[in-house]
Amino acid sequence: MNPWICVVLVAMVGLAGCQRDASAPLSTAEQASIRAEIDQLRAKYEAGVASGTAEALTPLLAEGAVMVQPGAPDWNAMSAAAKGAPFPPGATIAIKPIEVVALSREWAYEFGTSITTYTPEGADTAQQLRDTYLVLFRNTGDGWKAYREVASAAAPPSGWPGD
Repeated sequence: MNPWICVVLVAMVGLAGCQRDASAPLSTAEQASIRAEIDQLRAKYEAGVASGTAEALTPLLAEGAVMVQPGAPDWNAMSAAAKGAPFPPGATIAIKPIEVVALSREWAYEFGTSITTYTPEGADTAQQLRDTYLVLFRNTGDGWKAYREVASAAAPPSGWPGD
């Protein structure tokens, strides 16, 4: 057998042994690392909402992302005030995760609550809208990004944080 073929075969077997099985359970360190990355993504999302530009939010979403806001009347009014943007000018969001779970190296989810604050056009006082959300994150190879989100105007089973 050609000695170069032997070298290549040994190298391939060695590399295959070094690669981690994507379906293998996550270590505690990997779970903590994923949680830290999702914490950073959440902070960037909060800052993106405050910036008032869709361009700040777009890089945080996976290709084909779908996000469903609550269908309550006050949420519909906020959506109308946004005039096609994700949030109205001057809006902020404070997100409070209840649980963050890394399911694998590709998928994770977060369950929590948030408060979106904005001042309707012509109003003197800001309005606060609460929601409960479940967001599915996907590791796209370019970092963790929001892939699916469903939100509800109903309180979580444990009630609103701080109440």
